[in-house]
Amino acid sequence: MLQDFETWTCVRKDYLPSEYHSLFSAIDKHCDKFHRLPSIEDLKFSLRDPGTLEKLYAIEKLDVDADAFMLLQYLKNEYTQKEILVSLEKYIDDSIAFEDAEESVTHLHQIVLDIEKKVDLELPQESMQRISLFESDEEIRRYLPLGLNTEYDHEIQFSPRDLVLIGGRRGAGKSMTCANIAHNVFASGRSAIYFTIEMDSRSILQRVCSLATGVPHSRLRSKNLSVTEWEKIASWWASRFEKGQEKLKEYREHRDFDEFHHKLTTTHELLPTQQIDVVYDPGLTLARIKAELDKKVKPINAGVVLVDYINQVKRSAVPSRHGQYDWTEQIEVSKALKSMAQEYEVTVISPYQTDATGEARFAKGILDAADAAYALETYEQADECITFNCVKMRSAAQRSFTSVMNWETQKIGPESALTPQEKESQSHKTGESIDDIDESPF
Repeated sequence: MLQDFETWTCVRKDYLPSEYHSLFSAIDKHCDKFHRLPSIEDLKFSLRDPGTLEKLYAIEKLDVDADAFMLLQYLKNEYTQKEILVSLEKYIDDSIAFEDAEESVTHLHQIVLDIEKKVDLELPQESMQRISLFESDEEIRRYLPLGLNTEYDHEIQFSPRDLVLIGGRRGAGKSMTCANIAHNVFASGRSAIYFTIEMDSRSILQRVCSLATGVPHSRLRSKNLSVTEWEKIASWWASRFEKGQEKLKEYREHRDFDEFHHKLTTTHELLPTQQIDVVYDPGLTLARIKAELDKKVKPINAGVVLVDYINQVKRSAVPSRHGQYDWTEQIEVSKALKSMAQEYEVTVISPYQTDATGEARFAKGILDAADAAYALETYEQADECITFNCVKMRSAAQRSFTSVMNWETQKIGPESALTPQEKESQSHKTGESIDDIDESPF
């Protein structure tokens, strides 16, 4: 291993038994100072500790005929297995007798997350000789348009490994934006997995139903609906289930939505690969997210994962020393969501809180892991528009867009709109043009 600098850069001190940590530190110090691996003789001159020198002499006598990379894999595997055993033993001793099924599964996923942080699990880089310049047509078809602005979608779509963050102040429309994206993905024939912390599952489905049917959200919530609106809602609800049209025909005969709902949900299954899967958890942790994604991403053909919202997600069920608004906690959550996008190959979208200036609250570093980020700008409801100011874009031009906004249904776009400032500017230009015509001698 001393002869392979590239392999050495992948070694972590913890992979080695503790008695070799001082020797590791000596080698690492030499690499940092001289940018090359030391020879045995270099170490003999630099080491002063008798115990460490003794370990070095013992290593010098060894005749190991094995590839350095294979030795690294052996060390990594042995260390990982020991960490798993220690973690499981502690879990069995301290927790297993007191937890219910859901807590047990979440705890096991937390163990996995903790070990992943300690071990380098990145796949080897692709061969530069065989790597393809373009992604396959199948991969390109999995790219995600936000569906909030048709013109913007023609130019900007997101890869199934991207993390997209959407910032806004309280009440600016972060959850509303997530509901719109979930609806758009569902309407395209794929599934959306929606993690919600503050709004329950029914509230999310009501928002999506309003978007899909055009029924005003306030009236839908109060069930103050006309016959035509009940028909639209029943039709959308039936579209979520296999053979839902059969029960829809029966509904049109009796017009009893409760009876229709009961028969539909007890006799038919949800569509297998086109769902709006809502996970409501006020104490949402990264382990819970990972547990749900393990079960659902591939089986239900997930096109997007929405986490509403990033500032409220906890790294683990164990309370942070500085609370959930600790900036280091939030940066780690952001990094973890990016890793999940890459691991599960699905676009992850999450809102974040901004301050009055539009900057990320608590931790600007949460944007570091993102591939794209937008800050919402809202206006008076009479202006009927909303702006997505692009504050970060990793793989394309940093362009913002403004879409029409229907506040009754909470639907965003897909048509473009002018901001109030743009309307005023356009009005002034039109006025000047008219004045010029009036002053003309002709």
